[in-house]
Amino acid sequence: MKRSFFPFFLQTIRIHYQDPELAFYTKGVLGLLWLVQLPVALWYGAPAQFYALLGAMLLAIGVDLVPFPRQHSRADDYVTSAVMLVCCFVLFWKASIGYFSVFFLLIYLFCNVFILGIAGSAPFSLLGLTGVMLCLRGVLVADPAARYGADFVPRLPFLFLCILGIAYIITFFIQRYWVEKLQQHVILQARIDAERARLSEMSLKVITAMYSALSSKVPEVDLHCEQVAALTQELARRMWLDETACRDGYYAGLLHEVGAVGLPDAVLQNRQLTEEQFQLYQTYVERGYAIILQLQIVDRVAETVRFHREWYDGTGYCTGLRGEEIPLLARILAVADFTDRHRRWDETDAEIAATLTARAGTEFDPVCVEAMKTLLQ
Repeated sequence: MKRSFFPFFLQTIRIHYQDPELAFYTKGVLGLLWLVQLPVALWYGAPAQFYALLGAMLLAIGVDLVPFPRQHSRADDYVTSAVMLVCCFVLFWKASIGYFSVFFLLIYLFCNVFILGIAGSAPFSLLGLTGVMLCLRGVLVADPAARYGADFVPRLPFLFLCILGIAYIITFFIQRYWVEKLQQHVILQARIDAERARLSEMSLKVITAMYSALSSKVPEVDLHCEQVAALTQELARRMWLDETACRDGYYAGLLHEVGAVGLPDAVLQNRQLTEEQFQLYQTYVERGYAIILQLQIVDRVAETVRFHREWYDGTGYCTGLRGEEIPLLARILAVADFTDRHRRWDETDAEIAATLTARAGTEFDPVCVEAMKTLLQ
């Protein structure tokens, strides 16, 4: 499949810089080059102004390199580049070491492309080139030929463009690799998501079959789970959870009874359980958790099913979590499950709201209770 050239070109030059190690080593090389100039300058007797500018650049690079990779930010690179640009331009403008001063600005602008990337370095390159042209055209320098050399002045703009052009061409191919890698990641992630969706769909079909078997033991359990799923999803939305969490809440509501498939009829069909039967009944959440994990449903769905029988005060089952230790979706599911179950026992919404209020802070999360009371109204 052919890709359109211009969108790909624009994406390549605008992509966010993705190789901080390349920037780090480029700054290291640049700092080493500046450091080497100190003994050379001492040998040839450079003016004090040169040492001041060179010292400022070395200090800026040193400060920028120290926190890498911890606490490093792109803002540090931009500040360092701004300091370097000013120092290199002043060095060129004043011709502190004759016509050779121009090479400091050239080397800096060349390296800066690999430090900031195409989009990030472009303003610095443009400013540097503009400053050079203003000097060579006699705007900032009275006699450019005398300062930089009559033979050097007409060749300098061409030299700048060639050197910078080489840097940008190399960086373009580096950034093209980033774009292609990003596109491959997007394609791979799409395939993974599609495969997960397919597996989830297959798993839900298996679970639907399980519920069909469970319905023969517990009448209308499938309808109960569908309504709990809808209540959980709506409650999650009213509590401003994102769509992914709302979807996971729906699946958790749909699957929260799946662990009951393996329980004996005497346990499932009896509301007055013995202590032994109740201990057995409590295992359905762990059973459901294991089934959902094996069927490769989203982990948060399994976690929600596992903990929806925990009580807010820590006296629930099976692990004794309390308060906000219990996942939020599990706290929401607990309220939704209670609401639909008591509706099926022919209680009115007002009665359910009153019971929820009475149990807020002990069995249920008070925030989830308030959200459900608003929904019931």
